[in-house]
Amino acid sequence: MSLKISNNGIQLLKKYGLKTTQSKTDSLLKKELKAYEAKVNKYNSKYHWNQNQFDAMVSFAYNMGSIDQLTANGARNLQDIAKKMTAYNKSGGKILYSLTRRRKAEQQLFLTPVSSSALPSSQKSQITYTTHRISGNQWGKEITGYNISGSNGYSGIFGKEIDKITLKSNQGSILYRVHQKDGAWSREITGFSKTDSGKYAGSRGTPIDGIAIKAKGIKGTLKYRVHRKSDQKWGKWITGYSRTNSSQYAGTFGIEIDAVQIGIR
Repeated sequence: MSLKISNNGIQLLKKYGLKTTQSKTDSLLKKELKAYEAKVNKYNSKYHWNQNQFDAMVSFAYNMGSIDQLTANGARNLQDIAKKMTAYNKSGGKILYSLTRRRKAEQQLFLTPVSSSALPSSQKSQITYTTHRISGNQWGKEITGYNISGSNGYSGIFGKEIDKITLKSNQGSILYRVHQKDGAWSREITGFSKTDSGKYAGSRGTPIDGIAIKAKGIKGTLKYRVHRKSDQKWGKWITGYSRTNSSQYAGTFGIEIDAVQIGIR
């Protein structure tokens, strides 16, 4: 990602006694900010920043040097990051009005949703996911979205049980877990990987019969459903997240899942 330079950029350079045109100012500022964009982009795979979040983080990094401490090196969630931002308003142990005002402005920008209609398609909320089949011991192709006809609109092959799933969003964060036919829910997963067992849900050789997914920081509502192997039917669409309420997870315990659809409406 890169910062969107506003007309206020020229004011930043004027503080240092520089005289220049708007276009030159934008060019100089963009060049200077590349190092700070990199400091924010290194966490993009974790947080999938939207444009407002990214811009706020670059402003913060430009002032503070980095966002490592603010994010606890990527350990904090987006909500906690927003809450912590205003604490960085001191210099020499004293609260400064100018820093308080800046932190509040950055926090407000960070928490401002990005209009879906104003985003290019690559920046709209999208879920990418894939499932692993027991038969053949292989991952399927990655799927983005669900409103595509044919097999490109879901992950899996009818008649072949799946035992793992991994998913990610280009914005916000995704939390998910699966219920295995042996009766156990997996731990909650936040990552996306086909090789790192800490970043996919499920275990090799044990069929999945339930899935629970939730998303934070996306534009729209996440929904998902599963296809049952035994009767070759799709289950109902789910928008909730629960391990105990059957209306808020997809699947029926004891019945293997062979395909999954996930999307945002």
